[in-house]
Amino acid sequence: MTSSPAPHVVVETTAADGYKLTPDTLRSVLTPSSRVLILCTPSNPTGAVYSEDELRALADVVLSHDRLLVLSDEIYEHVMYAPATHVSFGALSEEAYERTMTVNGFSKSFAMTGWRMGYIAAPQHFATACARIQSQTTSGASSIAQ
Repeated sequence: MTSSPAPHVVVETTAADGYKLTPDTLRSVLTPSSRVLILCTPSNPTGAVYSEDELRALADVVLSHDRLLVLSDEIYEHVMYAPATHVSFGALSEEAYERTMTVNGFSKSFAMTGWRMGYIAAPQHFATACARIQSQTTSGASSIAQ
């Protein structure tokens, strides 16, 4: 968070709410200046996994704020226990997809820790902007990862 001059808000969750952000809590911290919600599900270290209904309730709040985007960190998508199932925020609806940048990778799901291979799934305009930044900050995948 320190790489951006924009103010940021860390929203604390508790065991009482399953270490999950609730729609009411999200509403209470959003302002007209809010731009990005970073959402991790499944979450490390708590193991919290949002249900589809919980994500839809958060999406309702997000979509009520015209300029709010979601950065959905889904790196632990395949690391969870039944009966939990993974639901991608961007797959909830076309409107949610248009506001979501999903980040994921291979290190957790495929025992590739240290290989630093990841990806973003997003509408084309977001993906293009991310590619421009990435092209100036890294030189590419290591030879072993290729």
